[in-house]
Amino acid sequence: MKAVIFCVETNRHANTDWIYIKETLRRFYKTDNVKIDRIYMGTKNKYKSRSVIDEINSWKKVYKDDLVVIYCIDTDRYESNATQNKELEEVSRYCNSKGYEFVWFCHDVEEVYWGNSVNNTDKRNESIRFYKSKHIEKIDPDKLRKGIMKSGYSNILIVLDEYLDREI
Repeated sequence: MKAVIFCVETNRHANTDWIYIKETLRRFYKTDNVKIDRIYMGTKNKYKSRSVIDEINSWKKVYKDDLVVIYCIDTDRYESNATQNKELEEVSRYCNSKGYEFVWFCHDVEEVYWGNSVNNTDKRNESIRFYKSKHIEKIDPDKLRKGIMKSGYSNILIVLDEYLDREI
């Protein structure tokens, strides 16, 4: 059995990013024979923290070559904020150097799935509303299949297509 582990920016309590990703998996992929889980980074800046590395390594011990690690990162305002652009490039290079996949949401996961950014205080409620309303069914798959960073788009389906079988 293969395992796909998502490193997400959110924390365990908020769990916001994971809700969108899990719904994407449910709508588009067959995951019966794949172990799917997540690692909560708490913030993008902890992408190579000891705790994240330790969690990835514990998965590697069990799944060895059958483990896919996918970092899911908001681009934030990469095009107008030099610091955020540098952070994004660093995470991308890190993933590349480790053989991990890099999924981006431009400018954030809510903009991709809702069409607009959401205040931090509303993110949890909006992710729950997304799940309960089955809003994933209204999402144009092309918004999730973009090869270049563009506002309101993601490359998540491009990356997942490499490892998972599509629902028909």
